[in-house]
Amino acid sequence: MNSNEKLKEINNLLLRKTFKVTYENVAAHFSEYFDLGSYSQRAFYRDIKNLKEAIGLRYPTLEDELGPLLKFSKLNNHYHYVRDDISAFPSLSERELTQIASTIEFNKHLFTDGAGQGLVNKLKAISLENILTQYNEVLPWPAIQLIKDGERSGSEQLKRLIECISGKKTIQFQHKGFTKTSKSKTMIGLPLMIKEYNNGWYTGWYLLFHETTGTEMEIEPKINGLRLLALDRIESVIETKFSPKVKLDPSFNPPDYFKYSFGIIRNNIGNPDLKQERITIKLEARNWINSYLEKYPLHFTQKIQIVNEETREGILELDIEINQELESFILKYTDQMTVIGPENFRIKIIQKLKKSFDNYLVEGA
Repeated sequence: MNSNEKLKEINNLLLRKTFKVTYENVAAHFSEYFDLGSYSQRAFYRDIKNLKEAIGLRYPTLEDELGPLLKFSKLNNHYHYVRDDISAFPSLSERELTQIASTIEFNKHLFTDGAGQGLVNKLKAISLENILTQYNEVLPWPAIQLIKDGERSGSEQLKRLIECISGKKTIQFQHKGFTKTSKSKTMIGLPLMIKEYNNGWYTGWYLLFHETTGTEMEIEPKINGLRLLALDRIESVIETKFSPKVKLDPSFNPPDYFKYSFGIIRNNIGNPDLKQERITIKLEARNWINSYLEKYPLHFTQKIQIVNEETREGILELDIEINQELESFILKYTDQMTVIGPENFRIKIIQKLKKSFDNYLVEGA
């Protein structure tokens, strides 16, 4: 164990609320976990001094404000950081990475769309790569490659939006449509939720929003009256000086906005009475998608009835709203499935297929 490794380990021990950092405890820890038999009291005080310097260099403004950031408590007889959110080193130990991954894995129900498992996988990947670099020559390419999340457009708005969502505060901002000719529009209302969604092209953030005129004394949001706006189309977010009283029905739950949609895009503003419909789809004989749907359901309302065990021909039923994303999914796998009903949706799919077929005929002429 070199000097830097000792400092990092003591730093990790200082971050553990249940561990009392004293010479005796640290020496016993080094002996038990790192087989370090000789760690003198003099070396311990030298390491504490170096940690004080390291954390002071990392948080100079905070040290000017609070004084030494690593102190000895005479009352509790151990060393401690003056705040729980500071550390002399930015990196996490392997043990901490494992603990965080285990905690997230145990609480995956708090995440949506597999995000919890994604975080667990990435933390485990970091831990594995750290181990690889310790014992092997570093490769010129990454040993593990996961989806590159990158920055989200509109991320600079997140902090303010989340504060206003939590405080039920109305906001005003400029919103610009997707096309180049779209004009900016001033919008006022109550932000309710941030939704992250991967639509196949890119992963982005969206704001679920109740629009108002800005003059109401009281507002009562309704699910089908909400708007969904991409954060990368929102600019100049400010909190309004006048905030109306927010009245929320006990049954009002913003995530219900997405409950019966395939994806996140809905046509509820143009159609306030929009409701889910029973979609019936024939799964063609000898298809491969049947097994996939059984393992990865499209929607929580999905039901599959197999009508021929040998050919795997079946009937798929969904209770969802008809939208562009559902149409695109069916067209993508049109050789595997055929819409049976409702009739207007079936006709719409036929018309799109016919138009596509005509386009190919023209190109081939």
